[in-house]
Amino acid sequence: MVGLHDDPIALVPSRHGEWRESFEAERERLVSVLQDRSLDDRLVRLEHVGSTAVPDLAAKDIVDVDLVVGDGAVGEVASAVVDDLGGTRYENSDEWNPVAREHDGQRFNVHVFAESGEKWRVSVVTRDVLRARDDLREEYEELKRDLATGTDDLEEYSMGKTEFVERVLRVARDGEEFQFEFAVPGA
Repeated sequence: MVGLHDDPIALVPSRHGEWRESFEAERERLVSVLQDRSLDDRLVRLEHVGSTAVPDLAAKDIVDVDLVVGDGAVGEVASAVVDDLGGTRYENSDEWNPVAREHDGQRFNVHVFAESGEKWRVSVVTRDVLRARDDLREEYEELKRDLATGTDDLEEYSMGKTEFVERVLRVARDGEEFQFEFAVPGA
C-alpha cells in the first residue's frame, strides 16, 4: 500500500516532460475508471497540479492530480479509484479524499475534490501563477529546499508553504495578467 507519508521529503530536479506524460497516462486511467463505473457524468475537471506541473521547478517525484467531481460524489469516486486502480484513500471530508497510489514506479496523489470546494482552485491558481512568474517560481523552489532540509514531516513542510501560497493567490487576484473562470480563493 502507498501512503501520503511514506517517503522522506526529497526534491529532485524538474522532469516536467516525464511528469506530464505520467499525468496524461494517469488521466486516461482515471477517465476509464469513471466511464466503466458510469461515473463520468460526475467529472468536472482533471488537472495536473503541484510542482511537477510547473516547468523548471524542483519537486518531490510524486505527480499531483486534482480530480474535481460534482458535490456529493467525492466518496464514491475515490472508492472507485482505489477499487479499480489501487492505492490508499484518506477520507478527509465530504469535499476532499486524497488517494495515494503508484503505477509502474511513479507515485501519484489523486486529490478527489468536490466542485464547490476551494482547495482545487488554490492548486490551479498556484500552478498557473508559478508557470507565468519566474521570480515567484524561483522563490518557491528556494523555500521548498529550505523546508525540505529542515523536516521530513509532510504536514510541517506543507504548512511552511502556506504564507507563500497566500501571497501567490493575492498576486492572482490583484494582477490583471491572470484570468480564471472561477473566483480566486482568499480574502
